Amino acid sequence: MEKRFEELEEKLAYLEMASAELGEEIFRQQKEIDALTKAHRTILERVEVLQDSAAETAMETSEKPPHY
Repeated sequence: MEKRFEELEEKLAYLEMASAELGEEIFRQQKEIDALTKAHRTILERVEVLQDSAAETAMETSEKPPHY
């Protein structure tokens, strides 16, 4: 009976360790997801600014000079 308790305690200790490691990994991954999400938003904003700038440039260059 004592041996059975020791085996159960050993398994419980292993499961607690594995659970802690998984929790740490989830935390690390969430930080990485947050950083990637922020970078993605920044890139989208930059693309939008560049598209607006390109559209304005296209409109300006498509106008004919007054001497035409």
